[in-house]
Amino acid sequence: MVWEVCSWRDMGFLLCLETTLTGEMYLSILFDHLHSFMFIVYSDGSGQFQKDNATPHASRVATKWLQEHSSDFRHFHWPPKSPEMNIIEDIRDALLHAVGKRSPPPRTPTDLLTALQDS
Repeated sequence: MVWEVCSWRDMGFLLCLETTLTGEMYLSILFDHLHSFMFIVYSDGSGQFQKDNATPHASRVATKWLQEHSSDFRHFHWPPKSPEMNIIEDIRDALLHAVGKRSPPPRTPTDLLTALQDS
């Protein structure tokens, strides 16, 4: 699994996860990666974080962390069962298309991560 962060202003990085994402792991990602990305890209505090309602994203620990950091950046509340309008979906589709055209195709998880990062 790959976790990614992006904005209309800048592309972030890809983080390779070797296991299923849990609420605690997602909290660690928010703490270690999201906060610094938002501070760098939106140093004026105008950034707005958008996530979907995947179980780890909606976990109590992640929700609490986002509430505690609401003064650092805004959090866009995603209504349950709403249509997907996150730009990350378009970026993911473009990445998958680019990687799918590679010859030879990636054969290992490391090759796949490299191909995604190159794309």
